[in-house]
Amino acid sequence: MWRIVFYVNAWTVSLFVAVVAAVAVGLGAWRRTSPRRQRRAARVLWGVCLVAALAATVIPDRPIGSGVPYMAMIPGEGLWGSAADYMYPSERHMILVLQVANAAMFVPLGLFAHAAARRPSPLGIVLGCLALSVVIEAVQLAMNAGRVVDVDDVIFNTVGGLVGCLLARVAWAATGRGADSDVGRHAGQAHPLRAWLLDQFRG
Repeated sequence: MWRIVFYVNAWTVSLFVAVVAAVAVGLGAWRRTSPRRQRRAARVLWGVCLVAALAATVIPDRPIGSGVPYMAMIPGEGLWGSAADYMYPSERHMILVLQVANAAMFVPLGLFAHAAARRPSPLGIVLGCLALSVVIEAVQLAMNAGRVVDVDDVIFNTVGGLVGCLLARVAWAATGRGADSDVGRHAGQAHPLRAWLLDQFRG
């Protein structure tokens, strides 16, 4: 994962933002004309992004069990905390870039999760991104294979998921909610939990 820092700069970040914004608008427009196909495509894209995120964060850098367990549980310690006082500016810059990459990695997950749901729940999506990030950090700790378990990773991952969700929501609002008013009357009359699940995954 850390190797990504060599490719993160103002140009690549700007390009990433432009591509994600274009995808969000495209999905919003597609949802207006063909909501079911759009949701199915978004679910596939979400799965691809999930696999990519897991590959970038869980694949060990060294043999399992050969690392030295370390947990950084103070938010921002490597960016502006006491530990940063003993770092060179280049080291602090590398940590900042790495956290930007951590946020960017979850932006598509939040975006496609919103696009994949029939009745998207921003809070549910953000909590899902938070839970996924916690699971990733727990797996890294259990594997003990050279990766640092850092609370900042969880924070920036969750922020990235929130940004992706907000982008999708803005694009959805700008392009119109489309034909999603066809939620079945039976779903609305069902048990609230069952109705919510049907709304999320039906079609």
